Amino acid sequence: MVIFVERRFELDDDMSIIARFGKPKKAVGGEFQCHYVLGWPVHQERGYACGEDGIQALMLAMKKVHIALIESDAYKQGRLKLWGQADLDLPPTWGAGPLYYVAPR
Repeated sequence: MVIFVERRFELDDDMSIIARFGKPKKAVGGEFQCHYVLGWPVHQERGYACGEDGIQALMLAMKKVHIALIESDAYKQGRLKLWGQADLDLPPTWGAGPLYYVAPR
């Protein structure tokens, strides 16, 4: 996977989680795929999303990472943040519903 973009999230005071997204590429079936790696302190999650074009594949991969992060115990406990805030600034918050997603308290 060729890293296209990445984002570092804060976990507690001294750790981080890094989401890395590969450059979307056309697959054998004609769809575009965007692979990602979500690097937690003790393990990695890998996956990909498919789309009609590279932008859709990238956005859907970011949405999958967003869902994985907000469903984590660390996020639900308020320990996972981006730039000191609970909003992780990833889809599906782009263009759907409120501008920012507020974590449950």
